[in-house]
Amino acid sequence: MKTKNIILYQLIIAVLVVSCNDDELTDRTHEVLVKNLSSELVPLTAQPSDWDDDQLRFLDPLSKVSVIGLGEATHGTAEFFQAKHRIFKYLVENHGFKIFAIEADFGESIFLNQAILASDKVQVEHLMKQKMHFWTWKTTEVRDFLFWMCDYNRGKSESEKLQYWGVDCQFNTYHPDLAMNNLARVNLPFKSLIESVIEEATGNQFTYYNKDLFNAFIERVQSLKDSLANHKKEIIETESESFYDVTLQLVELIRQASEVMYHPNSHEFRDQYMAQNTRWLHNYFNGQKIVVWAHNFHVSNDSWFKSMGYHLKADFRDDYAIVGFLFAKGTFTAVSQNGNELGSLTKHSLESEPIAGSVNDIMSDVGLPAFEIIISDLHRHKDWRLAFHQGITFFDMSSAYNNKPSYYYRRLLSNYYDRIIYIDRSTASYPLR
Repeated sequence: MKTKNIILYQLIIAVLVVSCNDDELTDRTHEVLVKNLSSELVPLTAQPSDWDDDQLRFLDPLSKVSVIGLGEATHGTAEFFQAKHRIFKYLVENHGFKIFAIEADFGESIFLNQAILASDKVQVEHLMKQKMHFWTWKTTEVRDFLFWMCDYNRGKSESEKLQYWGVDCQFNTYHPDLAMNNLARVNLPFKSLIESVIEEATGNQFTYYNKDLFNAFIERVQSLKDSLANHKKEIIETESESFYDVTLQLVELIRQASEVMYHPNSHEFRDQYMAQNTRWLHNYFNGQKIVVWAHNFHVSNDSWFKSMGYHLKADFRDDYAIVGFLFAKGTFTAVSQNGNELGSLTKHSLESEPIAGSVNDIMSDVGLPAFEIIISDLHRHKDWRLAFHQGITFFDMSSAYNNKPSYYYRRLLSNYYDRIIYIDRSTASYPLR
């Protein structure tokens, strides 16, 4: 097109845009986006625990990937937890998934996994109350999920059983003692190094460490890892290869948690390490397929903030699939927040309409209680491509809430998730008493 024609074309478009009412343009776009979405989605019934296998056939294409990330738009929505329970059950029973990983402490998960492998529900509930760090997982919904894992494992061989593992690394509550207990079982010539590292890590928040002092500690942790690697053969001969792998990983978790505590304002360490721990599980279980349960942000492919999902996508590429979860209204459990002050755990209510033009707004106008949508299917429609390009937003909060919904809207890039499961109304998760 010649220059003069381009200018004329732009002038015509400008006149047309000015002559149209902004609200009419917005309404027209909204209607088209709703229509496009309605033509591509897979409808689901309102209660996730009632989803039958036929409704979940949309998961079948994901069965070939090694890792599936399942997100959540709040850490306190019962339906998100129930949906992930139902999805994992379907993937286990129909596609051979065996490994469940969660945004929870690695050390605490060792205790819980032993109880789940033993199908000991009484011990599972006790450990949830006594060992779990996060209130987010101390719920009846998560307890019911872990009880189902116990039931599934009953009477099965070790290789058939489901495994429960945490991939998070924010505390050294259990890692030092667990590592020390393992290392005490083998006769190693570097006991003084073991004792010094364990003693320094135990209960240490590294709050008052300067850079040199902290780096010196990390060097000692690395020296311990190197020493273990040098004596790998003797350790495996005395115990087993899996014993060696877990012991080395416990020392690695000491390093990871120490780094995260020393850099409290940097999320990059934590997400990078959660991805590394997921990869470790994949290798430890010889390529067994894994479902990862975490917040929407952590599972997403966010290259700006370098989320866990970003690192997993870089490593696994198409072998990592991401499912985000959204809602429009309802109740949810969260810590109350006023400015920088955090309050008590509270049942919150969100009944205001979603922000106009947001993904939540469009999805709520579809008029279904729940559905699933593949993001690439939306990309077939130019209006959705434009919406993603122009910065369409979505509601996404984690564990604290300040009663200002607009504060929690952020841009949704089209590569964040492969699929989204939308549940229209959220119900608050129920804390385990």
